[in-house]
Amino acid sequence: MLRQKTEGCVNMNDMKEIIEEIKARCDIASVIGDYIKIQPSGQNYKALCPFHVEKTPSFHISTAKQVYKCFGCGEGGDVINFVMKMENLDFMDAVRLLANRCGIDINFNIDEETKQKIELSKKYQDIHTEAARFYFANLVKSKNRGYDYLRNRGLDDKTIKRFGLGYSQDAWSSLMDYLIDEKGYSVEELLECGLIGKSTKTDKYYDKFRNRVMFPIFDYRGNVIGFGGRVLDDSLPKYLNSPDTLIFNKRHNLYGLNFARKNLSSRTVILVEGYMDLISLYQYGIKIAVATLGTALTSQQARLIKRYADNVIISYDSDGPGTKASLRAIDILVEAGLSVKVLDLKDAKDPDEYVRKYGTDEYRNAMKDAVPRIKFKIDNLKSTFDLSKDQDNIKFAQEAVNIIKQLKSPVEIDYYIKYLSEIVQLDEDAVKREIYGKSYSSKNLSNGKFNNKFNKKEEKPIEKMDAIQHGEELTEIKLMKIMMNIPAAREKVLLKIDEKELLMEDSKKILNYLSKIDSEKIVEPDELEGINDEYIKSLKKTSLESINTKNMKEIEETVRSVRRNSLKKTIDNLRMKQEELGAKSKILAESDKEAAKELDLEIMNLALQSVDLNKRLRNL
Repeated sequence: MLRQKTEGCVNMNDMKEIIEEIKARCDIASVIGDYIKIQPSGQNYKALCPFHVEKTPSFHISTAKQVYKCFGCGEGGDVINFVMKMENLDFMDAVRLLANRCGIDINFNIDEETKQKIELSKKYQDIHTEAARFYFANLVKSKNRGYDYLRNRGLDDKTIKRFGLGYSQDAWSSLMDYLIDEKGYSVEELLECGLIGKSTKTDKYYDKFRNRVMFPIFDYRGNVIGFGGRVLDDSLPKYLNSPDTLIFNKRHNLYGLNFARKNLSSRTVILVEGYMDLISLYQYGIKIAVATLGTALTSQQARLIKRYADNVIISYDSDGPGTKASLRAIDILVEAGLSVKVLDLKDAKDPDEYVRKYGTDEYRNAMKDAVPRIKFKIDNLKSTFDLSKDQDNIKFAQEAVNIIKQLKSPVEIDYYIKYLSEIVQLDEDAVKREIYGKSYSSKNLSNGKFNNKFNKKEEKPIEKMDAIQHGEELTEIKLMKIMMNIPAAREKVLLKIDEKELLMEDSKKILNYLSKIDSEKIVEPDELEGINDEYIKSLKKTSLESINTKNMKEIEETVRSVRRNSLKKTIDNLRMKQEELGAKSKILAESDKEAAKELDLEIMNLALQSVDLNKRLRNL
């Protein structure tokens, strides 16, 4: 195909023309037909919508207007919008994907240096693609140790082809000779790609990868950018990765993301350590795993995960180094804004062994039962102490408290206070005092100390609203008090928040009451009717001294906090619903595939809702 190039300095008008040309060349029905089954309907087409569950087609494609519209869920747009949603891409990446489809090479360059880098990057990707084809041909064209190794590890031919696995021959320059003599690339280019090296003793060039099973490393779009090689003899290192190059940086990429991102309907990803762990899980139907590239997880990789997921299940090796790596990864992932759990591998050493030993269903069950990060940290800390010794109990409790302090949710804090107190057989008040320090007081604070029996003191309930005042509810109560005490702010706040965005029923009642009364009236807590006594007490205790009530920006920030809390709660509920439907889908997968498919579409719809809500949350 003759390819049209767009290059040089491109202004906004030129870019619009190029995008319109791409849209004109990419027939929308043809593109959509590559993703879903479409049926002719007059001059147009119809289909079951891929964005929500339906039994009769409400998804329509207009060939005249080159747009799609679902009259069931309201989704619609042009061919670029469709590809963005289906491939989970941003606008420009979707444009580039479609440009490649229709034969347009896009180079939006700002200067000559940038242009040369783009062109060189493309050449290096082509070199890696040719190398991957060479390694794959080596693996499948004749009997060899690499193929035997992969089959002995349980991989079938379909999986081997899917991941483009290969074999580097036990020869000094077979790849180099092929790429130079048959493909016309230069020694310098192969050196820059990290595929060959130069001996300091003989000044001769040689293949970096020899006698190894080869794992092509793809970027998230599916371009080959590097390799990992597993040795087939006693040579070291056991695993060898490509060095950092113009197109590859192991700190910024994740193995398998090109496959996983298309299956992350619940925005949950599994993080594993090795290539074989990921490939084995994929072959067993677990297609949401990504792997680090021979190094510990980096902050750049965590941010890359965050683009596609909200939840991470760590499934590292079960040995000491694997546990240490999990603990380190937890902090990096949480810093990136991800929710983290750790999968229990039982007696298996790694995910590969687990899924082969127990099967897909058990692994999915283990995913559902994955250990929350704080519990994993506390349990791991516990294993380093001898709790039969008083001093170890004290030390363990003090260090475990520091873990609990990482939490912000009062519900989670309360849960782990109970969990820790049960482990060390200590009164909960002592743990709370250790966490809150002087800010915590209790009429029944235990004066007991550790002894060999660790008898628990009789538990005295803490006032319900004391706990509330450490969480999201306090912000909501504070907003109600602002509206009650400051009539000038009340009118503006009523325009900015809806009853549905409040978490507590009493708050909703108060909001409804305040919307109907005299706009100048100041409302005292005791005037409110039908409100829980504990809520009234909390209203009276809540101080507005920390807020400049004359500064509307501060009040608006309180409103945003309440709305953020509401969105987080809604997102959590959607996630729980997805998990419930996922469990039902798994049960129906064998007996009623059509019903399972409908559930999967509903799960996808919930996932899309979550994505939209997360965008709103980030914009608040």
